[in-house]
Amino acid sequence: MEDPGRPLSPVARRVWRLQEAGVWGALCVGGVILDHNLDVLGPLPWILPLIGLIVGTAAVPPLRYSRWRWDIRDEGIDIRHGTVTVRRTLVPWVRVQHVDTRRGIFEQAFNLSTVVVHTAAGSHKIPLLPAPEAETLRERIAGLARTEEDEPEAVTTPSLAELGDG
Repeated sequence: MEDPGRPLSPVARRVWRLQEAGVWGALCVGGVILDHNLDVLGPLPWILPLIGLIVGTAAVPPLRYSRWRWDIRDEGIDIRHGTVTVRRTLVPWVRVQHVDTRRGIFEQAFNLSTVVVHTAAGSHKIPLLPAPEAETLRERIAGLARTEEDEPEAVTTPSLAELGDG
């Protein structure tokens, strides 16, 4: 089976860059405070997070974006993602229980949404899609999951007479 081909929104790189900057920036501030109060470790507590800030905001978002792909197939939803380790998941239609969309703070700011597909084993996300595309995808996945379900079998409950005295 060929790799999935649909990318996330190009704005995803900007959102991930902001998230990386927030985490590493907070660690830098914590490192400066630690360095100021302890003055034992030298500049190490803030130098390492500063390197993380530079590398994390410059290298991680483009790499993550280049590896994130998804597609809708006859068998189910095909998702490939990862930064260092690449994972590939196929969610069969018969396993889909329900699907929803979520919008975090950055997603709201950039008019993006995340589609979350729930199964009995957990959930799978397709993040940072344009909001209208995410709504359409949610409806499409829900429709395809419904059409793949088997017709429920009729369940008959035996009467007390049929069960016997046992």
